[in-house]
Amino acid sequence: MTIQELAQRTNVSTAIISQLERGIGNPTLKVLTDLANELGISLSELVKEDIKNCDLILRRENRMVSYYGEDRKQMMCNLLVDSPLHTALDVAMLTLEPHCESVDGFTEHLEEESLYMVEGEAYIVFSDSEEYLLRSGDSVRIMPNRLHKLRNDSDQTCVCIDMKCKVSY
Repeated sequence: MTIQELAQRTNVSTAIISQLERGIGNPTLKVLTDLANELGISLSELVKEDIKNCDLILRRENRMVSYYGEDRKQMMCNLLVDSPLHTALDVAMLTLEPHCESVDGFTEHLEEESLYMVEGEAYIVFSDSEEYLLRSGDSVRIMPNRLHKLRNDSDQTCVCIDMKCKVSY
């Protein structure tokens, strides 16, 4: 199909289609939807990125690390996948020091969360005064918008893997 034929079938200008073909356009959602419909593919298929496997490796020295707490030594968050801005998957290794909490107060997320205890033990504490001891090898699902935090009452550092997947509509 030529650019002119596609333009006629979709009511999208030949200039915009030409720009898109060369990777320099900035189309509206309506333009993309019209093009996908005419081409008989889904919108997600139309805008899908071709990502090389080698680009999915995050080297230890390139990881983003954040520190939390009063003296920034209470908890360390070490992202295990590329920045959450570039992926729908958020995986982090949390290291919670002895006798510390993950946050002051509670935290909540729009997405479902899952924690896997790698070593040590900590309590998962929910805002409604429920708390459960998690030991090495245990995991917990945390539903969206549920206030929670981790609390390490032990004398040992606790390490867990925290996983979230962005909500998509």
